[in-house]
Amino acid sequence: MVYNILFSNYGIVEKLLLLAAFVLCAVFAICLHEFAHGFAAEKMGDNTARIEGRLTLNPMRHFDPLGLAMFLLVGFGFARPVPINPYNFRNYRKGMLWTSFAGVIANFMQMLAGFGMMIGFGTLFITYGGGTNGVYYLLYFLFYFSLYVTLLNAALIAFNLLPIYPLDGFRVVETLTPHNNGYVRFMRQYGQYILIGIVLIGFLLERLNVPYGNIFGLYLGSIQDGILKLYTMIMGGILG
Repeated sequence: MVYNILFSNYGIVEKLLLLAAFVLCAVFAICLHEFAHGFAAEKMGDNTARIEGRLTLNPMRHFDPLGLAMFLLVGFGFARPVPINPYNFRNYRKGMLWTSFAGVIANFMQMLAGFGMMIGFGTLFITYGGGTNGVYYLLYFLFYFSLYVTLLNAALIAFNLLPIYPLDGFRVVETLTPHNNGYVRFMRQYGQYILIGIVLIGFLLERLNVPYGNIFGLYLGSIQDGILKLYTMIMGGILG
C-alpha cells in the first residue's frame, strides 16, 4: 500500500495526506483489534492482558516490528498477539471462541463505520471538493481515511479468518478440533513462516507482473473490489 502511494502519480501534498490517512487507519485497526481480544478474554474470566499492560489502545504496546514492516510494504500485517491464559476462562471453549472472534468483530465494526463515512465524505468531496484549497485537502484526507478504514479492515477480517497460525481462524480451528491433532501441531511449528512466505512471495510475483502470481492478493482484492462496487452503486443512486 505505501509502495503504491509513493510511486503513484499523485502530487506531493496528496501523497503525504494518503500516507497519513493510511498510517492513522492502520493504528486504529490494529489497536482496536488487539484491545478487543484482551477485553473479550477479561470478560470470559482471564485478566492476563490487563496484568501485562496489553489491555490498552497504546499502539506501542501492540506493534510487532515485522508486522509493521509488512503493513508498510504490502498494506497489511499483524501485531503482537495479546497474551491470554485460556485456563482462566470460566468456560474454555466459549472463552476461546469469543476471544478469537473479538478482533474480527472489532474490524467489522470499523469497516461498517468506514463505509458510512465513505458515503458521507464522498458526497461532500464530489460536491465541495473542487480546486486545490484547504477544503479540497481536508475532504480529500477525510474521504481517503474512510476509504482505508473500510478496505484495510475488510482485508484484516479476511486475513485473520484464515486457519493459519497465529491468526484468529487458527484459534477457532484449534478450539473446535481434537486436542493436539496433526494440523494444529504442524501449524504451531511452521504456520508463521508459511504465512509470511505466502504474503511476501505473492507481493514479489505481483511486482514482477506474473499473471495470477499473487493469489493471496487476489483473494483480498476480490473482497475489496466487491465493497467498492457496492459503494459505486450507492453513490450513483445518491448523486443521480
